[in-house]
Amino acid sequence: MESLRHTEQDEVFDTIKRFEQIQSLRTNLGLDPLPIVSYGSEIDLSTSPTIGIEIEMSWMQAFPEMGARWNESSVRPHQLHTYTPEYKAFQNEYNQNDRALRPVLEEIQKVIPRVGKDAYWEFSFLPSKHIGVSIAELQTLYDASILNDETKYATHMTVSEIDNDRDAFAFLCGLELSGGSSTERIESAISSTKGSWSRKGKGGLLKRQPGELMGDDTDAYEFRTLVVTSSSQMTSLFHTAYQLANMMKNDKEEWLRYRNHIESYIKDNDLLLEIWGKPTIDSAQWQKYGKLLSK
Repeated sequence: MESLRHTEQDEVFDTIKRFEQIQSLRTNLGLDPLPIVSYGSEIDLSTSPTIGIEIEMSWMQAFPEMGARWNESSVRPHQLHTYTPEYKAFQNEYNQNDRALRPVLEEIQKVIPRVGKDAYWEFSFLPSKHIGVSIAELQTLYDASILNDETKYATHMTVSEIDNDRDAFAFLCGLELSGGSSTERIESAISSTKGSWSRKGKGGLLKRQPGELMGDDTDAYEFRTLVVTSSSQMTSLFHTAYQLANMMKNDKEEWLRYRNHIESYIKDNDLLLEIWGKPTIDSAQWQKYGKLLSK
């Protein structure tokens, strides 16, 4: 096994170093190396917007066989008293699965940091100006069977160089309508006691401050209503985000045409052209939009 260190702050935007880290991680996970062909040569990294994502994985998703059994149960473990045989059996099985998986996750953490405690594990992909880096990291999680196709993982994406709500709203709608979200994901915050993606920010997006960003970025929005369902789906979403971000930055006229198209589509479907309120308060808008995504 190769000695794999954590990615240093000064290497975050070094494409070659990032790919070297991915290949070392794949070696340690027993995976074949990814084919790397002229990464970076077709993209001017000095002007590209930055994209980063976070993927949340619940314990039921991390331990799919165990999770499937509990998903069929009329109760959840947290509803059981800790002294009951049922809860003790759950705890023993959970601990066994956790002990087996955690060393792998801790190795992955050196390349894809862990943040937060909202889920069993949250993969916080370091930002990159080259989407190939993030795509390779994502593919590694699937190749290692940490993430699984057809399982729906709650996802956030942060994109730099967006400085106003109107552009951000159109950008997010574009991601959602291109397969980046689902009816279930949109409606998840309506009845959730934890608030789901609506806990912070408004309308499913959150403006990030300069001190929260890496590198030279000063403007960015975090899009919180997204979902990952497979490696191919998320790869497509990365490309959509990259194309929209570069359109917004480098072709203002084309971006305005695109934004007008999104806004017309929203208006034509009797939805408000503004950032909607929290789903617990303004649920009608979100329910209508969720149904729109299912068409």
